[in-house]
Amino acid sequence: MTISDHSQDVITLITARGGSKGLKNKNILTMCGHPLISWTIRASTECTLVSQTIVTTDSEQIAAVSEQYNASIIKRPAHLASDTSTSDDAISHALSEIKATSSDPVIALLQPTSPLRTSQHLSEAIELFLANEQQSVIAVYEPKHTPIKAFVVGEDDYLSGLYSPSAPFQARQSLPAAYQPNGAIYLFRMSSFKRENMIPRSQIRPYIMSSKLSIDIDDQYDFDLAESILRNTLNEA
Repeated sequence: MTISDHSQDVITLITARGGSKGLKNKNILTMCGHPLISWTIRASTECTLVSQTIVTTDSEQIAAVSEQYNASIIKRPAHLASDTSTSDDAISHALSEIKATSSDPVIALLQPTSPLRTSQHLSEAIELFLANEQQSVIAVYEPKHTPIKAFVVGEDDYLSGLYSPSAPFQARQSLPAAYQPNGAIYLFRMSSFKRENMIPRSQIRPYIMSSKLSIDIDDQYDFDLAESILRNTLNEA
């Protein structure tokens, strides 16, 4: 089954609040000549499978910048943009405001702090979602240091293997692959979210990205590294 077999909306929802503790105003900081958020908007608007590109934000600055790059805006109430509010809260509000042309659109949640995710990544993830019709597709990467080898401290203050008692002592190659979400892409149907008022937690299929392209910008180090990779990519194009 291909995307051409489907007529429903695919709507991207980019969540971008104004407050940022690790790196002030990071969503609109200039990266390779453009605001950080613009790289995510560009990934969406250049994806031929996407029908709407929407930014939900509490910030007038972010809204103005996003409109310059052809995104629609949903104004997020201040109480949904605090340090204690959740992504699910923001998504729930945005979905109540979206005017879709189909009864049950596919939602692609994209965070603006993942500038190395491209329209090709988004297209591949959408096709994976539609081909299998699971509850969700999440972009992930395999970390260099697998969490399967991690310990946890029990109530007796002794270490025990997180995955199994022997896993911390086994060679990485003998253990199953483990993946971490990179925040770049979350795909689900509107109805699936509204049923639980959260991103679906079951029947999740992975869309695997490289660790190099999975940088999630939280501080200046992350920003500089992502900008360096992006600059090299643009120079090679």
